[in-house]
Amino acid sequence: MTKKSIFNSEDSLSEIERLNRTSKTVNWSPQEGFNFELVIPQTVYPPREDTDMLAKRLISIGPGRGKKILEVGCGSGAISILASYLGWKVSCCDVNPFAVAATIGNLDLNRLEGVVKEGGIGPEKFPFESKYDLIVWNLPYIPLAEVDQLLGPMEEASLLDTDDVGLGNRLLKTVERNQLLSPKGRILTLGRDTNFNFSVFSNRKWDEIRFDDGEKLVITCHWKPFEGQDSIFKERTGSTNDDLMEKTGVGTHFHTSWQDSGRGRRDRTWTSIEGGYAGSWIIREGNDFNPGMLQLSAGLAVLKTVDDKRLKLKWPNDIILEERKLCGILVEGKTSGNMTKVILGIGVNLNCKENQNLEYASLDEIQVFGHEEFDSKLHRNLASLLEQGVNLPPLRHDDIRYEVLEQMKRFGLPEHNNVTYDSFELNDRGQLVLGGMIIDDGEDVFWN
Repeated sequence: MTKKSIFNSEDSLSEIERLNRTSKTVNWSPQEGFNFELVIPQTVYPPREDTDMLAKRLISIGPGRGKKILEVGCGSGAISILASYLGWKVSCCDVNPFAVAATIGNLDLNRLEGVVKEGGIGPEKFPFESKYDLIVWNLPYIPLAEVDQLLGPMEEASLLDTDDVGLGNRLLKTVERNQLLSPKGRILTLGRDTNFNFSVFSNRKWDEIRFDDGEKLVITCHWKPFEGQDSIFKERTGSTNDDLMEKTGVGTHFHTSWQDSGRGRRDRTWTSIEGGYAGSWIIREGNDFNPGMLQLSAGLAVLKTVDDKRLKLKWPNDIILEERKLCGILVEGKTSGNMTKVILGIGVNLNCKENQNLEYASLDEIQVFGHEEFDSKLHRNLASLLEQGVNLPPLRHDDIRYEVLEQMKRFGLPEHNNVTYDSFELNDRGQLVLGGMIIDDGEDVFWN
């Protein structure tokens, strides 16, 4: 069987034939109060539901006030035209030369401005070199097997994601390699529910749309985790939590390879062994915080960092490998006046296999991480789950609770007062709910 090609000589003839067809003029109104006239060639992607969803998110972000936006894959120019109307300084590009022509024409038709170039994410040099406050891309998301000839071969080819790495990850790599993102800048991608695994950026879902055929598209926001806050490393220290007590700023981070005075719940000693990892973060400042869910979110961040089904989450604060403790988590607070500073500490036996301590497990029994690699990935995953800020999606508390609960079910069934419970829940405070009883202390529960 011959492998289907993306674009061939027959497609070239079809593309030329479509160019002779009359362009379509549409009035595009993504939201009440916004209306634009667009001339769209037969070979260019028109605004659809996904375009409208991205437009509504851009409107919600607010006026551009001269800030710079870059749109990759501009198509008919709809999003770039909206951005220019909202006061953004627009740059955009597309690999389809007919889309470039359509965008230039539609900007002019609506008496708006923008710089439009041919090009995109690929082996060629990226067409822009500036820094942008916002970068957006309505990603190609159609598998090759699902192509239906609607727009013409060239535009259909531009809608495909045949990249094993994923075009979303290619975009993030391009942004970082070319340093395209301004300080506190954001990246918005729209596409299928994708696992973004590029290690520099945190990410969180913002919006989603589900079609009648079950297809789901999501807008994901990407950003540099806890940007502008200190990240401090010491080869050896007493306690990373204690080191942060005199610091300020949510996201400030301290990490070490050796703790002399680490501790866990109830002031138990966390024994540091050679090759360990200890990291702490100022995770909240103020009076609005939820220590139970912060602790469980941290456990989930560790599981996402390692991504190995052999690790299990033991409620409320331990990660277990083959019935031995691998990681402990501690949330502590310091109150001064009316403000409480919340510090999250995570201790992991990272590369300690030769220690032969049968009570503890070490991560290098299943995966090998360097200290900096582990810290960077954990830092990103924590921010994805817990960071709050301007133009970031709201925290997804229900999603976190659901994921944590599914991880807990993998560990076993809880036993309390000699009764084993076949089902259990977590409330919105991260407390265990057994038969209507709220359990706050993990010391009162055994797991079978």
